[in-house]
Amino acid sequence: MPLQHVKYLGPSSILGIWHLTEEESYFLRSIDSLVSDRTNLESIHHSNRRKEWLAGRYLVMELAKIISLRFEGIWTDKYNKPHLVLDNASISLSHASPYVVAILDTEHLCGIDIERLRDKLLPLSPKFLNAPELEMANSNIEKLAVLWGAKEALYKLHGRKSLIFKDNLFIKEFKFENGLGKFKGVINIQDEHEEYRMFAGRFGDFVLVYTNGEI
Repeated sequence: MPLQHVKYLGPSSILGIWHLTEEESYFLRSIDSLVSDRTNLESIHHSNRRKEWLAGRYLVMELAKIISLRFEGIWTDKYNKPHLVLDNASISLSHASPYVVAILDTEHLCGIDIERLRDKLLPLSPKFLNAPELEMANSNIEKLAVLWGAKEALYKLHGRKSLIFKDNLFIKEFKFENGLGKFKGVINIQDEHEEYRMFAGRFGDFVLVYTNGEI
């Protein structure tokens, strides 16, 4: 299935959702345009994971075309964070079968995450949420998925491995009603304090969370 949904987030930012039904061969036809090095792909042996990896990069390429941004592929750094070869925009990717999502921003750092609503988030929640955040969620699976997704999006934006969800990532001013949310995400690590605007939405059994700029 082709690109399912595109959302313009402002003059510098665009988001896309791809419903993944294609075979790996569909994306491999464009492999030389998608990545500068196949090493990471060759290290993935599970077929569905390979398709998701390829589809995410293909989706970024399609988003770049839509906004007429020059695209010459994607490379992955030592922290597994993807970057455009030309470094002319920030990108972030996520997947939860059967969906792949991506965000691209030419002016701001960005992060995105998609989560399926899962009952196992309830017993896991004390591991990634602090006391005020647990109170915000109030054992609601939908809200827990949004909060988890928000911290994943911040983690991807930051792009390094030194963050602990419970100790370094915080969600403030949390509001999520009728399938839509808006709140503040905070990264605290050593002398670093950054605040980001964050947004969330639900479709079916999934929630999508993204951030595309500091407050």
